[in-house]
Amino acid sequence: MDYIKKNYIKLIELVLALVIAIGSFTAFAACPVSEEHVMACHYAQLAVTLFGTVLSIQALASLIIRNDKVRLGITISQIPLVIALFFVPGTVFSLCMMSSMRCISIFKPAVRVFSGLAFIVSVADVVISIIKKENGELQSEHKETAA
Repeated sequence: MDYIKKNYIKLIELVLALVIAIGSFTAFAACPVSEEHVMACHYAQLAVTLFGTVLSIQALASLIIRNDKVRLGITISQIPLVIALFFVPGTVFSLCMMSSMRCISIFKPAVRVFSGLAFIVSVADVVISIIKKENGELQSEHKETAA
């Protein structure tokens, strides 16, 4: 239980990454692929699934690895990945023309919301890690001067 309390932000990052990875081809998938035609949004869905998988692996590694500097590095590397993920549907990959299509009405907003949440959590994790590091160094310096 103590491990969960110490790493709750890392767990939130992992859950968001898994939601992005799994949800991109289940709950908020883009338009379905027909036998005759593959829509452009299908490739956006594949890219989002890939980004979500990479984010999941990074978040899991961040939970497993004990070195604080490496964990901070992994979290910092997640930030540009999440920013790129935000722009995948509709900017990097074009979506369907009609606004009633599933890729525009469900897929794009869901990816933007979850990538935005992942960005906020990752930035918060970096800030909290830096603050904890500074407080830890200040406390150790304070102990050395007191002794």
